[in-house]
Amino acid sequence: MSVVYVIEPEAYLSKDGGTLKVARRAGREVLLQKPLISVEEIVVLGNAVVTPALLKHCALEGIGLHYISSTGTYYAGLTRTPAKNALARVAQFRAYLHPAHKLSLAKRFVLGKLKNSLVFLRRNGAEGWEALREAIDDAEKAPDEDTLRGVEGMAADVYFRAFSSLLPEGFQFAERNRRPPRDPGNSLLSLTYTLLVKECESALQIAGLDPYVGYLHEIRYGRASLALDLMEEFRSILADSVALSLCNNRRLNLNDFDDSEGYPKLQKEAWPKFLRAWEERLTERVRHPLLGKSLSYRQILLAQARILVKHLLGELPQYEPFTVR
Repeated sequence: MSVVYVIEPEAYLSKDGGTLKVARRAGREVLLQKPLISVEEIVVLGNAVVTPALLKHCALEGIGLHYISSTGTYYAGLTRTPAKNALARVAQFRAYLHPAHKLSLAKRFVLGKLKNSLVFLRRNGAEGWEALREAIDDAEKAPDEDTLRGVEGMAADVYFRAFSSLLPEGFQFAERNRRPPRDPGNSLLSLTYTLLVKECESALQIAGLDPYVGYLHEIRYGRASLALDLMEEFRSILADSVALSLCNNRRLNLNDFDDSEGYPKLQKEAWPKFLRAWEERLTERVRHPLLGKSLSYRQILLAQARILVKHLLGELPQYEPFTVR
């Protein structure tokens, strides 16, 4: 199973028998033909036309269809219908309505994020990672959600300053900014975060949970709060890792960004390099510490969603975030 990324701005996507066909609208030049049975998701960047027959097939077969912008904004998507595990969603909502349980889960997501952020900075030789040790202690002791979010916010400021120092000149930034990002470094992070939250949302839906009811991120109309919760423990080891590698290995440079619209965005010609690096990271296999077996990072996202289900159903005493050493 694979993810198909469509970067042609005026593409025409159709179903031809059992095949996904991607063509240019002008002249209908065929750019890609791929058996639909091997397609897990389709991600569209641009103004592609998707035929009703393909839309229907995606809906019936659970193939995700997502639209994102060139600056990392998620527009809309056709996703799987809710999984049949209604008991998991009932347990999810019950935990949200129970203040102590909700706080406990929020802490687990923050702790996973902080521990992985610390390891990421230390591995890459960044200064300031020691400050995250204190943040981990403060998060564990946080008496309420506001305090916990305050700790997480201060730790994020420390982390991004340290992360920026690892980037080459031209990609470094003074602070994390978005909507739209004001510099190439932040633009690249926004892209990786958009793709990561999409992966988390898909994993949660497969596991039977509602991506829109979270614990650390409060419910807001149209926001996939639980997907944002889950992505926290993976920000540094997946999204930030890809961004850092692309910059420091010179796979991307400043000429790959266009700021003609007043903010930097990745040029069309650079998207294949970015997406190749992203897929390489998601398919990389590592040992899952709790399950004790080798999995790809994409499989680990699903494994974490299922571990959360087991906790919510009372089969595990607490949710165990995925952490690296």
